[in-house]
Amino acid sequence: MIGVVKKNDHPHIGLAIATAGVMALGLAVGLKLLGLMARIDAFFLSAFSPDAMKAPERPLEPVILWAATALLAFALPAVILNVPGLWRRLIIWGVTIGLTFSWGPVLVLASRMPEIGVALVAVLWSGSCAMFYTINHVLPVDLPEIKNDNHAKS
Repeated sequence: MIGVVKKNDHPHIGLAIATAGVMALGLAVGLKLLGLMARIDAFFLSAFSPDAMKAPERPLEPVILWAATALLAFALPAVILNVPGLWRRLIIWGVTIGLTFSWGPVLVLASRMPEIGVALVAVLWSGSCAMFYTINHVLPVDLPEIKNDNHAKS
């Protein structure tokens, strides 16, 4: 059924965005509750902190961390599902991963703990869900444009 468009077959973009975002946040919350995020964040702290620099002790505000994670979890699939072309979608997803990852050193320089594991998990999962959806559905942005020949004749 991949690539086949049926009559009255409309993908549910809004539902796909909501589902991908909720699943990404659920995975991030679950990993946080299991304590795996502490290990991931500790790895990022050791990777981003120079040896000569004192390790940052101030954590991020949880409200800011989770608000930014929720924004990324819902905004990334919204962009991916509304952009035509596989390569464009992959570039958007990769750039978002890179930008999220690059906040780690910035936070260390600001004397904050680089607690970017939650956001990275959300970006990875919501992006993979959105990409899976685009592979299995024909989106409206991927349909060929119907040219109106009436304007060309006049």
